[in-house]
Amino acid sequence: MTDRNQKWLISFLVVAIAVAILLLHGGNELRYDRADILHGQFWRVFTGNFVHANWRHLASDMAGLLIWTALAGYLETRRSYLVLLAGTGLGVGVGLLLLDPHVGWYVGLSGILHGLFAASAIRLLSRKEWLGGFALLAALTLKILWEQRYGDLGTAKLLGVPVLVDAHLYGAVTGAVIVLALLFFRR
Repeated sequence: MTDRNQKWLISFLVVAIAVAILLLHGGNELRYDRADILHGQFWRVFTGNFVHANWRHLASDMAGLLIWTALAGYLETRRSYLVLLAGTGLGVGVGLLLLDPHVGWYVGLSGILHGLFAASAIRLLSRKEWLGGFALLAALTLKILWEQRYGDLGTAKLLGVPVLVDAHLYGAVTGAVIVLALLFFRR
């Protein structure tokens, strides 16, 4: 199996896991829940990224993941993709736990998606693909700055669930840090 096919397989496995969680029990035992994490259910820091509030929320996140895989997945190896998924998922959960004590619960893959897109922007720049790299970095930066200042871009109404924009920030920062470390240690 080629590296490209392996990345598609990983993305489809993420989709299958998220669909199964929503179908089987909605994911309440897996969602990020601050009180439960502080009482020893540490897995929720990570697993909350794969839980979704409803089918529209799931469809939106899965579409984002498949779009990333189609357009930017080639920038990562299978191993670096797995590192980004795991590391960014942990970064979002730990960021919420340490920096947002008022957040009681969180679900969704959007923080990880922001991390993947941030990593892709840096990968493009490292390959001297300036136009794509700067355009993606600028778009992502402007989106996050807007969200930090004014809130979500209307997606809460569309999805029928509140959007936790800090997860986007933590995901993007974590994704950028991870890919910079991967680039540094590759040398």
